[in-house]
Amino acid sequence: MIEPLATAVRPQRTIAQSIGASGRGVHSGRLTNLRLLPAADGVGIVFRRTDMRGAPDIPATLDSVMAAELQRRTTLAVGEARVHTVEHILSAAYGLGIDNLIVELDGPEPPFLDGSAKPFVEMIESAGVCELNSPVQAVALPHPVAFSLDDADYSALPSEHLRVTFFFASDESLLRRQSASLIVTPDVFARDIAPARTFCFFREIEALQRAGLIGGGTLASAVVIGRKAILNESLRFADEPVRHKILDFIGDLALLGRPVAGHFLVARGGHRTNAAFGQFLRKELGL
Repeated sequence: MIEPLATAVRPQRTIAQSIGASGRGVHSGRLTNLRLLPAADGVGIVFRRTDMRGAPDIPATLDSVMAAELQRRTTLAVGEARVHTVEHILSAAYGLGIDNLIVELDGPEPPFLDGSAKPFVEMIESAGVCELNSPVQAVALPHPVAFSLDDADYSALPSEHLRVTFFFASDESLLRRQSASLIVTPDVFARDIAPARTFCFFREIEALQRAGLIGGGTLASAVVIGRKAILNESLRFADEPVRHKILDFIGDLALLGRPVAGHFLVARGGHRTNAAFGQFLRKELGL
């Protein structure tokens, strides 16, 4: 039986020891060194740019979201300090119940690694999870809510658990429609969500490159979908693309800064609309 998230009070968590990784950012193509460090009660998740004067901190909150840079990624900024493509790290931390974490990096974008959250899950599990002194309880959704922006639709229903249901649709013949619905627990996240890699359509590549994006993207870190075939040798799940959309949504939901219990139903959502929904939800929850 899955323990109800809405009524459970647990100690805040961080990692037990620091751990690092290196790799290229998917959009910048820049080689970056990253370290995950333990953090104290109440710190939350913070990105630290060690390559900048004073090593500025960028809290992973909705207030740090840079609305002008949400195409294909989530960007956070405080003053001149920015960090791009944070959603996979945030998703791993939120999915595993990590409340406090320092993410040090010596560049503007974390390593993309295999394009999923699995490497970050493995890092957190290898570092170990440490319970802290202060308690935390999930914020329970008190009533149903609905939100729409452009062609994206969001609704959320009260639930004892965190459940995400995502509906994806496109005009591509190989990926007309996919949907998935999962109750998010640490075990489910690590097994059924974290391994899902980012994806794009082959027809998008040239335009993304012209926009200065995917400079570090390869078939080793993304599922590329063509008109007649998927260019990768195999998928990790038959519905890997929509699972990755769930992964990204969880990472953007982490910007609320608190565990949340509710059943979230998302149709055609992306980082920009996720951020707008997060602002709406924060007001509804009084956070």
